[in-house]
Amino acid sequence: MQFNKTVKNHMLLGCIQLMKEDDTPEHRTMFLSELENSEFYAPALVTPEPVTDPITGDMTLDPKSKIQFPMLPTTDGRCFLMAFTDDAEYQKWVDKNAQLPKFVMNLEDFAGMMFVPDAQGKEAPAIGLVINPLGCNVVIPRELLAGIYAGKLPEVQEYIHRQSQMQKNDSETD
Repeated sequence: MQFNKTVKNHMLLGCIQLMKEDDTPEHRTMFLSELENSEFYAPALVTPEPVTDPITGDMTLDPKSKIQFPMLPTTDGRCFLMAFTDDAEYQKWVDKNAQLPKFVMNLEDFAGMMFVPDAQGKEAPAIGLVINPLGCNVVIPRELLAGIYAGKLPEVQEYIHRQSQMQKNDSETD
């Protein structure tokens, strides 16, 4: 997870378009491959608010900042994390909601948010990830993420362990 970085996903957007026009196993494989290598914007509620440098425009976080990622609810109460492929797609969401700081995250970051219990041991309510909810609106179900990372089980277990330790350390310093 990073801050103050620009992302563009021309290849991923091309794969999405191709898959929508001609949904074949080859196009799905291309999409999944590009998905694993992409970075996305994720809006976040940050307390205290980041401080913006008046010269560079970069935002700086307080080391003790609390970060929450808003989720997109459905009419039946299910929730999805949001991922935006570029500034234009993020701006569509901002125009209907609020300007929030945005983090740059990859698929592994989102998977960690969905599969790593919080400091109280609660599982995340997100049942998936939606890419560009006001654009191409591609849903990546939790099960697909689990399948992607099942082949990388040792790596995922190490990631989960690191995330759990960081959350434990954070809760001990509060």
